[in-house]
Amino acid sequence: MHQIPLLFAELGSSVILPCSHSDDFINSISWYKHSFGKKPLLMAYSDHESGSVTYQNGFNKTNRYFIRIGRGSFNLSIIHVEEYDFAIYYCALSFLNIIKFGEGMILLPKERDRIRSTTVLQEPVFDRLHPGDSVTLQCSVISEICAGEYSVYWFRHSSGYSQPGIIYTHNKRSDQCMKSSENGSSTQSCVYSLPQTKLRSSDAVIYYCAVDTCGKIHLGNGTKLTIEDLQLVWNPITLVLATLTL
Repeated sequence: MHQIPLLFAELGSSVILPCSHSDDFINSISWYKHSFGKKPLLMAYSDHESGSVTYQNGFNKTNRYFIRIGRGSFNLSIIHVEEYDFAIYYCALSFLNIIKFGEGMILLPKERDRIRSTTVLQEPVFDRLHPGDSVTLQCSVISEICAGEYSVYWFRHSSGYSQPGIIYTHNKRSDQCMKSSENGSSTQSCVYSLPQTKLRSSDAVIYYCAVDTCGKIHLGNGTKLTIEDLQLVWNPITLVLATLTL
């Protein structure tokens, strides 16, 4: 099963979210929508080779969501994209009582639809990390001050990570932010941290910081962790030393 990780769309446009898959050992295939801060919703599913689609949770009532079934594909079309549509979409396959999720696809607004005064920056990690190490990821957010609160989410993305990827949510705290006023507009600069302890080889993925503010979602540039397995580094050396002592 394959999904592209990011897709951008303009408000009011139409977009196709592709999902390609193998035809082997499938009972059904489905689409899930996961909005930030909410539970995943089943959008629609199809029993394999039935040729029909069953929509769930009211996704057939607006005439904006359509699924086209092809050989090895189950593509989702969204007509007249609205703010509500910017979320993470998962294509999933089921066989017997097992459900396997795809990598997930994040649908985001194009640059001209975003609030340009909002910037989300993530600091890269250059340290050589090994299993068992700890590291703290940093996310800096500069945005205009809007009415109400905003939310900050961390999630991970990897081609081998099949579960929904949100791993942590920050509640906004005033002591994490500094406010300023320039040219008549008020902005705030906030820094959020995500400690990662006792790292494993499976934690070598890309971590994204996302901010939901002023009614729009803004995605950071991502932080990639590289974790070296000490066994892979030292085993050849140990083998050579053991050979020399014989």
